[in-house]
Amino acid sequence: MSGQNDQLEFVHRPKAAPERGGLSPGSLALLAGLLGLTLVLALQLSRQNATRPMSGSAPDFELALFSGERIRLNDYRGRVLLVNFWASWCPPCRAEAPDLQALYQDYRAEGFTVIGVNMLESSQRKALDFIAEFGIAYPNGEDIGEKVTNLYRVEAPPESFLIDRAGHVRRVFIGSIRYDNARYDIEALLAEQR
Repeated sequence: MSGQNDQLEFVHRPKAAPERGGLSPGSLALLAGLLGLTLVLALQLSRQNATRPMSGSAPDFELALFSGERIRLNDYRGRVLLVNFWASWCPPCRAEAPDLQALYQDYRAEGFTVIGVNMLESSQRKALDFIAEFGIAYPNGEDIGEKVTNLYRVEAPPESFLIDRAGHVRRVFIGSIRYDNARYDIEALLAEQR
C-alpha cells in the first residue's frame, strides 16, 4: 500500500515552476539595441532642430536673382522680410504663390518684402514659368548648390522664415502659407519701432 501512496503523491505533487531571473540575454540585447537606436535618432533630430534658425539672427546669404542682380539678406535690414523656399513642382508652393504675391503687393509700401529662394528645381525655365504663371513681382533667385537651403536647414518646400526689421527670425512657417495666417504677424512686425 505504501507503494500506491507514494505513486499517488508523485502524480498529485505539483511541479515546481522554474525560477526566472529576469530577461533572457537575447531580450536584453534587443532592448539595448532599440535604446541605442532611439538615442541616435533623438540626437540627430535635436542637432537638426538646434541648427534651424527658429529665432535669433537670420543667417545672412547672397542670392543671384533670376533678373541677373545679386542680393544679400543683410541689405534688407530695416524691412520686414519673408524668405520663402519653393519649387515649381511642389503643389503646396503652387497653392501659396497667389497669397505670397498678395501679401507682397499689400504690404510692400509699408516696408515688407518677400524673397523667393527656388530650390531643388530641374531647370531654370520651370522656375521662370512658375514666376510668370503667378505674376510674382518680388525678388526670386535660384539656390545654386542648395547653399541657402542648407544654411536654413530647409527639409522640403515650402518653408518660410519671417524676419523682423533688426534681422531676427520671428516665425517659421513649415508648409503652405495662407494670406490670413501670415498677415497678422506681418502687421505686428511692421508696427514695431525700428
